[in-house]
Amino acid sequence: MPIASFYTLPPTLLTPHEQQRGMCRVIAKVWQVMGEADILCPDRETGQIMDDLLWTFQAGAFVPHVRGTGESIRIHDGGVWPLQSKALVLCGLDELPTPVPACERLIDFIPVAEQTRDLARERYKRLKNAGFTMQVHPLEV
Repeated sequence: MPIASFYTLPPTLLTPHEQQRGMCRVIAKVWQVMGEADILCPDRETGQIMDDLLWTFQAGAFVPHVRGTGESIRIHDGGVWPLQSKALVLCGLDELPTPVPACERLIDFIPVAEQTRDLARERYKRLKNAGFTMQVHPLEV
């Protein structure tokens, strides 16, 4: 049974840039534990931001990644998703992909802003109804 882990972004991470840096810390942990992941971004701009941040989010951190295919961490944007993945990381998506790619683990984030928080609640409900085992974790800063 697949697992969906939602990370609550703390209110101290006020700007989108700070929140994306927090997401990069989670992606680094996913890479360490799972060995690979597909990062799904809503658009090219968000994909480029995540690409840039994965190089600079933390001094001394190294997360091998590429836009598209060819590395253990792959960044996808604009609705072109893989059909399956060991781990999916949703970065800034308002809605789940349709269909949700087959995966062992799905990682999503619960933002601070109430409107986008409500969208995360909807994604949570949909994944739970689809049979995912649900987990919620605070994102440590």
